[in-house]
Amino acid sequence: PPPSTDSYMVIVAVLGVLGAMAIIGAVVAFVMMMRRNT
Repeated sequence: PPPSTDSYMVIVAVLGVLGAMAIIGAVVAFVMMMRRNT
């Protein structure tokens, strides 16, 4: 595949991982807050 496509796929993969980590972090923080309140 052309370098441009490879770079695009790498960027998408990085953004996907960062997005997944952000979602997991937000869920964990929300659960921690709920447990603290309860």
